[in-house]
Amino acid sequence: MATWLLLVGCTSTPLTPEPPPVVFPDSAVSFRLHVQPFLRQGCAFAGCHSSASRAGGVALEEYAQLWERPGLVIPGVPEQSLLVQLLEGQLPHLPDLRARTTENQRRGVRRWIAEGAQNN
Repeated sequence: MATWLLLVGCTSTPLTPEPPPVVFPDSAVSFRLHVQPFLRQGCAFAGCHSSASRAGGVALEEYAQLWERPGLVIPGVPEQSLLVQLLEGQLPHLPDLRARTTENQRRGVRRWIAEGAQNN
């Protein structure tokens, strides 16, 4: 009986639907509208880089947290920013971020950094 009750509560579908993927514009990328939701959805809410878990000492929920790790974001220089290198698969990361993100998302983060990585 106890086993049966335990299994009745299980479901293969999540209780809350997964939010749609973040789509970045071609210009004027906003931290609050694009980058933050992207980082929260894929990095922080996944349980790895939340303020509580801080995998590798990195949290990615708030703008100020991006500056806690030197080199993670270098405004105006996306190719030297560790975040871009990780997203594009130039640096190892588990899970593979290049496989888990779209070209639009990688380009959008790169564009936001190229535009100065503003808290906008």
